[in-house]
Amino acid sequence: MADLREPIVSLLGHVDHGKTTLLDRIAGSVRAEKEAGGITQHIGAIEVPGSTVRQICAGLLRTEQLVVPGLLFVDTPGHRSFETLRRRGGALADLAILVVDAREGIMPQTRESIQILRHEKTPFAVALTKIDLLSGWRKPTGPVKLLDHLGRSGPELTKTLDERLYSVAEGLVELGFSADRYDRVSDFTRNVGIVPVSAKTSVGVAELIALLVGLSQRFLKDALVAGGEGGEATILERSEQKGVGPVGNVIVYRGRLKVGDEIVVTGRSEPFATHVRGIYRPVLLKGGRTKHFRLDPFEEVEAAAGIYLAAPGIEAAMPGGLLRVVRSDDEKRAVRAELARESQPVAEVALSGIGIFADTLGGLEALAFECHEKGIPVHEAAVGPVSHATILRIAMVRDPTHRAVLAFNVPVLPDAQPEGESGPVRVFRAEVMYRAIEEYLAWKAERERELRVAARQQLIHPAKFEVMSGFVFRSSKPAIVGIKVLGGTLRPGVRLIHPSGAEVGVLRSLQREGQSVSEAEESTELAASIEGAVVGRNLHEGDILLVDLPESVARALKAQPLTPHETEILEAIVHLHRASHPFWGQ
Repeated sequence: MADLREPIVSLLGHVDHGKTTLLDRIAGSVRAEKEAGGITQHIGAIEVPGSTVRQICAGLLRTEQLVVPGLLFVDTPGHRSFETLRRRGGALADLAILVVDAREGIMPQTRESIQILRHEKTPFAVALTKIDLLSGWRKPTGPVKLLDHLGRSGPELTKTLDERLYSVAEGLVELGFSADRYDRVSDFTRNVGIVPVSAKTSVGVAELIALLVGLSQRFLKDALVAGGEGGEATILERSEQKGVGPVGNVIVYRGRLKVGDEIVVTGRSEPFATHVRGIYRPVLLKGGRTKHFRLDPFEEVEAAAGIYLAAPGIEAAMPGGLLRVVRSDDEKRAVRAELARESQPVAEVALSGIGIFADTLGGLEALAFECHEKGIPVHEAAVGPVSHATILRIAMVRDPTHRAVLAFNVPVLPDAQPEGESGPVRVFRAEVMYRAIEEYLAWKAERERELRVAARQQLIHPAKFEVMSGFVFRSSKPAIVGIKVLGGTLRPGVRLIHPSGAEVGVLRSLQREGQSVSEAEESTELAASIEGAVVGRNLHEGDILLVDLPESVARALKAQPLTPHETEILEAIVHLHRASHPFWGQ
């Protein structure tokens, strides 16, 4: 069998649902098994060697069942989690743990995480955390298997846990995944396994790790074949390390990297070539995951591993971007072109569309995917803050409902525009992707309504009115009479006709209580000045008059929201014209 590398595992979930505590417990479990292989504390990664997996999962996995050389948990607190973790062709993580608080269930960021997993087609298990806070929980007195402990805890915990578990399972079904407790799942290709976990007491942690090993060995063997030369890696972020200088915090996912290798790196503006000047692995001196460490230099490193990588110009690398070893000038040119394509999350930008910005390449790609799913066109996409130049470009797009920017975990520069609705472009800032999209769609719907109203302001409205008896103020040049609006909205400048089709004249102005008015709604009584009308000849007290409509306006009004009276008036006018022109208004 070919040599396999460690599966890379990422954790996703809603804020405060226990991702960090679970990682700390996994790291603590590894440290407790020093004699079995111990823990290598890499930058952004917790490596669990195969020998340690055997110790943790004793009684759950037989020795011959363990084929992969261990697991590499990517420690993403402080990064943009899963969407930061990219490699060629998709997500860096081979597997994922969806962390869900048993008390709260599926929350907004949980849904966002599930959408990302669905997009990337990443196998995952659910860690149902904080079960030690459910009613009926009994603290274990020592190491214990999950199912044994649940069986001894009594009916209260069993009932409560089942209720929480099925609530999460129902939420997953709504999002397109069938799920059940891990020991009740017979086919993991069709069902997601849910593992109840108490990270504080370690209950369920061994079962979770055993499930991940089983998933990786059953479904990912081909993807885990270790590469030889030609290393590939993803850049989580850039940092400054004392005694080393600027470094890239890198996860090597294929092949190996050596000091002196020439590499091509995704840059903020474009891919660039450099060389590996140093490779460093942090080694814990004391305490936990984020305590003191020293940097140990290495000449080379093999996948899968987390490292600090020193290279000239590495400070220009794009978080979430890629890194590849190249062996020739031809390969360098080809890789530059490939990484340039990989850094474009939108395959084809729209002539009219919104702007999208994120703090990492993976986050930008996930945002672009969600926009595509919602039918939102994208005109401009980039990693980094929203600038004044961006605002100017988006302000020029054709569709007013596209003059918006989604800023996902990035700032709006001070000179860009005031935040909110005061500028030419509406900016939506959010740390939860779906929230920015929902806010934009709500704004777009309201903007479309406003535009429809504005469009109607430009159209001649269907309207009819009655010439009131006893209110003739002038009989001609122009005739001035009192009227009552019977339906629709009446505005000056329209041609007036009788219901028979006979022309009366043009409505020049409207006055109410001595003041000119621009329009009059139904039931309003006021004075009307009508050019061309002569009282006693083509206009009489008690007459009902209609606003005549050009054929193009009649067609346009059919697509507008009209009141019942406006619809009735429009139909009467269309019927009137069709007496002489059968297809009028179609």
